[in-house]
Amino acid sequence: MVIDVRLQTILQRQSPQALQNQLHADLPENSRMGDLLPLLQIEMDSDHLLSVVNGKVVGLELFLEEIDQVNLMPALSGGAIYLMDKGME
Repeated sequence: MVIDVRLQTILQRQSPQALQNQLHADLPENSRMGDLLPLLQIEMDSDHLLSVVNGKVVGLELFLEEIDQVNLMPALSGGAIYLMDKGME
């Protein structure tokens, strides 16, 4: 089955033609989200990666279907120091 994958920010790939932010991954039937990451050779730890399928954040155990739209993005954090500095805890 072929899954449509969109790569966000630092996960995008440089190709000779342009920056590549969308690709198609060919997976066997009954594949899970966790099977997709090694296929794409994403070296980021899955704990630091936000996996969104059809607009919902999912875990690595989710079974994928050919109609799924997958978005992968690095998880971000921050802002707490700014809030504490402003007395807004």
